[in-house]
This record gives sequence, C-alpha cells and structure tokens, in this order.
Amino acid sequence: DATHECPTGDTCCKLASGQWGCCPLPKAVCCSDGVHCCPEGTTCEVSTGKCNRGDINMPWFEKTPAISTEEVLNVQCDATHECETGKTCCKLASGQWGCCPLPKAVCCSDGVHCCPEGTTCEVSTGKCKRGDISLTWFEKVPAISTAEVSNVQCDATHECPTGDTCCKLASGQWGCCPLPKAVCCSDHVHCCPEGTTCEVSTGKCNRGDINMPWFEKTP
Repeated sequence: DATHECPTGDTCCKLASGQWGCCPLPKAVCCSDGVHCCPEGTTCEVSTGKCNRGDINMPWFEKTPAISTEEVLNVQCDATHECETGKTCCKLASGQWGCCPLPKAVCCSDGVHCCPEGTTCEVSTGKCKRGDISLTWFEKVPAISTAEVSNVQCDATHECPTGDTCCKLASGQWGCCPLPKAVCCSDHVHCCPEGTTCEVSTGKCNRGDINMPWFEKTP
C-alpha cells in the first residue's frame, strides 16, 4: 500500500495480524493461515503445512513483515558498499559486491545468481531447489558504492544531504548543517562556514574583522 513495500522478487501477503507481510518468492500464493506462502503454481495445504502440485509436496515458506517506507535503511555490505533494504549482499564473479533482490538470500557460487532463503543453488541447471520443487534463480545487480551516494554519512544509521555537514544537536542526536565542511558551534544549535569561528555570545560567524549571521542545524 502507500506506506509498506516488499523487496523486488517478493510477493505482498497479509499476515494473521492484518498487517502486510512479504513472501520471499515472486507471484507467490498467500496461504490462508496468514503466516505461510507457496510458490506460483502450487496450492497451500494448511492441514499438513505443505505446498502441493499434483503428487509433489514441498515445505511451505514463511512470510516476513513488510518494510515500512518510513523506516527504510540500506543493507551495508562493507564500509563503502551497500544494497537496498530487503536485498542481500553477495559477491559477484568480479569479486565486487552485488545485490540479490531477496532478503536473507543464498548466494550462488557462479557469482551471478542467487536463490530464496531455504533453497539451494543448482548451478548446473540454473535453478533454486527445495525438495522436489525447482524455481528459476535470480540475478544479482552491482551494489551501490557509498562513495557515489549523494548523502553524507554521520554514522551507520544517520545521514545528511550532499553538501551538508553532520553536527551533534543539543539532544545528542545528529543534525545537519546546510554547509559543506562547516564548523559546528558549541551551542549545538548553530554552525558556521569553513574557515570561520562561532561567536556564541553574539550569534555570529567571525573571520578576522568580518561578521556574518550563523546558520541553524536541522535534524
């Protein structure tokens, strides 16, 4: 809906709570117990906890809570690479980081593909296997280099827009000064341009004989 989403390759299903959940399969069948789901082309047999297709039975999959679009944070692969929320960091054949479009995915040894959690990669056939069921595998995409990401990282969970400077607020939380390489003033509310000093008593930024109004930080 407008405030909840699932990662690429997942299917939105309602949970028993009535909230949205994500099934780690594309075009999945949402089971009526509000907890599990099955691959496309199968049916849920709630009484046995299986996914059925003809004479074939396989264990069903469990849904996870959907992502609130108000709380989205990227998945860190290392200090300089990340994947979007709900994806899994996997190494590519090149040795660089890539992103599998599934949460908690299995990274296949060919360095190109990945499979849903609870399955295994069968590289020889290009499939994801779970019991007697085969699913088409997924392709990884290159990870995001944080060196190319526009935002300025304050710490692992907070960032400021490009061209801003991270400064602590009076609350102890991170704030953003709307200047690059700014001076963070000791009142924890204001900041000044690079090369100036904060004069808290007058509320000014000083450089030699030049005084200028200071700037206010934002959360």
